[in-house]
Amino acid sequence: MSTQKFTKEINLLDQIYEDMIEATHNEPDMNDIESMRLFIENSFRIFNRTIFRVVEVKNSLTENQKLDSSTWNPPA
Repeated sequence: MSTQKFTKEINLLDQIYEDMIEATHNEPDMNDIESMRLFIENSFRIFNRTIFRVVEVKNSLTENQKLDSSTWNPPA
């Protein structure tokens, strides 16, 4: 059994978590249009950054795996 350390992936997931927590704690004043606009812009920025980080985590996890492209042929 091999032991794998996923420090890079864990760090990226921690960054995603921190961004999401920040986004939920910075709720805008619903009576202020400008603060709502800033909240929406910041949310989209965080979502876009999260997308890139998730792709980076996925690529990092799958870069050392060889895909099995064989087919299963049952015995006759």
